[in-house]
Amino acid sequence: MSASIRYYQVRIGIQISALSLVSQRPYVVWRCDSREIAVAISSDHCMIANRRTEAEGGVEAMSVLDQLRPQHRPRVIDLVAEAGVDVQPWSLSAKGQVRVPASNPAYCYEWSHVQHAELVVLNVWHEQLLEVAGSVVCDLNPSKLATALSQATGLAPARRASGVARAMRMDRAIAEAHVNNLPVRLIVGDGVRRDLDDLAARASSSMEWRLLDETPWSVASYDATTGAARLVRGHPTVFIDQFSAEATAPPQRRDTIGQVFVRDLGVRQKALARARGTCELCGMPGFRTANGGTYLETHHVVPLSDGGPDHEYNVVALCPNDHRKAHHSDARSAISDALHALLATHYGL
Repeated sequence: MSASIRYYQVRIGIQISALSLVSQRPYVVWRCDSREIAVAISSDHCMIANRRTEAEGGVEAMSVLDQLRPQHRPRVIDLVAEAGVDVQPWSLSAKGQVRVPASNPAYCYEWSHVQHAELVVLNVWHEQLLEVAGSVVCDLNPSKLATALSQATGLAPARRASGVARAMRMDRAIAEAHVNNLPVRLIVGDGVRRDLDDLAARASSSMEWRLLDETPWSVASYDATTGAARLVRGHPTVFIDQFSAEATAPPQRRDTIGQVFVRDLGVRQKALARARGTCELCGMPGFRTANGGTYLETHHVVPLSDGGPDHEYNVVALCPNDHRKAHHSDARSAISDALHALLATHYGL
């Protein structure tokens, strides 16, 4: 769209004032009288369509992705503060007090902001959001982007270094959220995005519109080797096993004689996180518990009583039926072999 094109007058049965078009987005959305109108722009015409409307009178409701498309221009510092991150450091620099904290380059251009042990805030593009199987997800790999930027020799060294540093800080923020099960708040942006196939181009990204998603996200998966991560909109799923369930029951007293093996909570949690709520033998999802968790049972492939290690490479997460089979069925030897093979493949043993 030509930069000189700024306004269109539109009539579609309801009065709409002049519409300011200051972006190269493929369409721009306005709300009028509880109706949302999409304006699709090409170089020589303006097509008006009634895109989505409110969920009333049997008319289709706005999709989640539509709701997450930003239409305003709030300051980054205000969104970061609203998310729950302390922005007092924005007031300072190596040279002392900053006159306009919102414009502090040490923070305002960052792709991630962390309140350690509490939450992570990430800046993402609206076009990176996807609807998958009824969920809204965002696939990111800032580590891969850092590698690409480091090899973009057409960029000035300082610009290249700053891009790599921001990408790696974002990678570390995602890793921290994943390891510590922290909530993630997304600042969703729209505007002109750099061509990722031509990182050395002079044109840079310009995030002109932003919104802070009111719904927390969670890191569903993160590969520390490749840096690939998937974020899911909504609270993280809690995975529990038979010992977790026992821990939530009221305390009871009983007399016992003998010895029991103490199973490491961290090992069990790693096995449950690896399974992601799915039985590692049959592939069926665990059932949902009354408190909202996903239930599987952890199982030592080589029993502790036989000298098996209490380590994640010897522990799997199984549905209750397969767990009983692993202990008592006539196919337990074959099941053990299959679980050994699964762990060997996963950990490269």
